[in-house]
Amino acid sequence: MRLRSLILSIVVTILLSGCSSVKSFFGSSKKQQRQKAGTEVVAENISARTSESDGNSLSENLKSDNNVCAIPGVERPEAMIKPLKARPEMSFGETESANVRIPLRYNNPFPESGELVVPLCELETEFCYPYPGKLISPFGRRGRSNHTGIDIKAIPNDTIRAAMPGVVRMSKPYSGYGNLVVIRHYNGIETVYAHQSRNLVRVNDVVEAGDPIGLAGRTGRATTEHVHFEVRVASEPVNPTLLVDPDNRCLRSDQTLYCYNRGGAIRVSTKRATTYIPDSDGNQPIFAQTLEPADKTAPRESSPATAAERDNSPQQTAPTYHYVKKGETLSHIAVNYSTTVSKLCALNGIKPNSLLQIKQKLRVK
Repeated sequence: MRLRSLILSIVVTILLSGCSSVKSFFGSSKKQQRQKAGTEVVAENISARTSESDGNSLSENLKSDNNVCAIPGVERPEAMIKPLKARPEMSFGETESANVRIPLRYNNPFPESGELVVPLCELETEFCYPYPGKLISPFGRRGRSNHTGIDIKAIPNDTIRAAMPGVVRMSKPYSGYGNLVVIRHYNGIETVYAHQSRNLVRVNDVVEAGDPIGLAGRTGRATTEHVHFEVRVASEPVNPTLLVDPDNRCLRSDQTLYCYNRGGAIRVSTKRATTYIPDSDGNQPIFAQTLEPADKTAPRESSPATAAERDNSPQQTAPTYHYVKKGETLSHIAVNYSTTVSKLCALNGIKPNSLLQIKQKLRVK
């Protein structure tokens, strides 16, 4: 009996030690399950700290270059790093940021020749149409006033974006414009964005094409939410459709802008001026531009004059000029001088749909 009791106690001891081994075995599997469920253990804390440090390094990499996604533990190849373009530095003070129109000495993009040539194809890779909306009001005469830009219908508080890279010259509420943003671009041209519900940029902020600059609204003199978009050269407003195509909402990359400064008179066209005629009376000069070739097959109205006829025709050597008055068109002027619109265009190097300026000097005969 004593021998059996001794054997039985030995067996029980062995079984108990075996159960602790089995417990530890099953305990390890439960530990793995708890790890998956998110129970904090020493190993998990280590991995959490590791991932935390990786995340910090990732955020630092992202801060250094927002256009490149960094992968923890993998060195970025140099080809992935987008180089920054060298831009001329611009900084604006209180004088430049006070008004939309500022003196020429503060905003003169012209070289000494007075001719600024801007091939729009060079801007194609760095251009963004400011807002993808429908054109609701064009540039030009609107009632008794002159509309200095184009209006694009917008959804309230939708994002307005910079058209080209540049520096913010003006950002504040401004008269009938409401909340206004003016951006000076590196080619000297300025773009204007008005009626925002809120401006998202400040003076001297550097922006790239497509950067958010404001939220669409109807502040200032506006009857609906829209984006008032202007293009200005030396503070003078020019037709934005020379630069952009509102129907296709893109840049007119097949065009070239020819900007001229002649004694403070600013003119912009998509055709190079062939001659410059100064106005002796102190009014704005005339820029005679290249015309399309005439139809050589068209019959002549009369035979060439002889030498005697030319001597007896003083009106051919003494041209007649007319100064444009308010409300006059080429048709009105042609009727008053018994001539035709086509002849006026040929004499002055303009087109039938050219916009006439008050006191502009036109040759009529």
